[in-house]
Amino acid sequence: MENERVMGVGGILNNSDNGSGSGGIKFLMLQCLIQLILILLCFILGSSSLILAGIAVLGLVVIGIPHGGNDYAYRPDRSLKGTILFFAYYLGAMGVYAAVWYAFPIVALLLFLLISMHHFGQSNFETSTWLEAESLLWGLWLLLFPIVKHWAEVLGVFQQMLGRPVDHLAGVWKSDSIVLFLLSLSFGFVYFLVLRHKQPKKISIYMFQWLIVTIWYWITPLMLGFVVVFCYWHALQSIQYQIEYVKKEYQHSRWQGFKGFLPLGILAVIGMYFSVSFDVMGHLDLAFILLSLITLPHVIVMDGIYRK
Repeated sequence: MENERVMGVGGILNNSDNGSGSGGIKFLMLQCLIQLILILLCFILGSSSLILAGIAVLGLVVIGIPHGGNDYAYRPDRSLKGTILFFAYYLGAMGVYAAVWYAFPIVALLLFLLISMHHFGQSNFETSTWLEAESLLWGLWLLLFPIVKHWAEVLGVFQQMLGRPVDHLAGVWKSDSIVLFLLSLSFGFVYFLVLRHKQPKKISIYMFQWLIVTIWYWITPLMLGFVVVFCYWHALQSIQYQIEYVKKEYQHSRWQGFKGFLPLGILAVIGMYFSVSFDVMGHLDLAFILLSLITLPHVIVMDGIYRK
């Protein structure tokens, strides 16, 4: 029987062994091409285009929401008892996190930002630890740039999520094009130095990726910019990695791996319909808190896989 490495909740959700790779440079280049097309459409149609909004919603329904739908397939114990334990820990993690949101919302928000930063970076570089500089920097930038660029709007969302005023933070930062440019330039230089040391063979494609994602963030409003990055960069990478993982780990075809995402994908379409009907998406604080509750156990599961 295959030995299992127990790592708290992660040990229940995953057993760690051999690794698996994803699409690599070719897949990254495909993502860059998609991003370039979206940037071109933004310049031609404008950032408020219904076509771009439709692409973002389509990505959210088809890629973004379902990309964690295969988590249950990675449980190490597939018996009835193991399945019950998996869902108990999965839902239990969500329940504990919901309690943290209720009792200590600031702590919950900081935790959400930290695990998101790690998760975004891990999916891009397929790192097996939390302390990889290039991974942390990439995850940080995906969150930092839209926050500082849309500071006032983000503060409004944070205020709703925390249930308390944060007006005193409004003067901490004022979005200014020159300052944003200097911030981007400084971050890009640091990122370049880290990549030259850690990823010398792939430095060109990773710097190009950083450049076009930064341009996309710069020319788009907050939600359009973030949803596209979340779906067409992070979630797409995660799905690709998971398909390759089940192909190697369980000897499944790519189609079999892809089918695992379909049930949640169908539910996502239904959920999106009701969200629009009842204007759930109009309450961004609730939407992001729900996203955070799902994110925590998903990150635990995926971290166990990336460590293999």
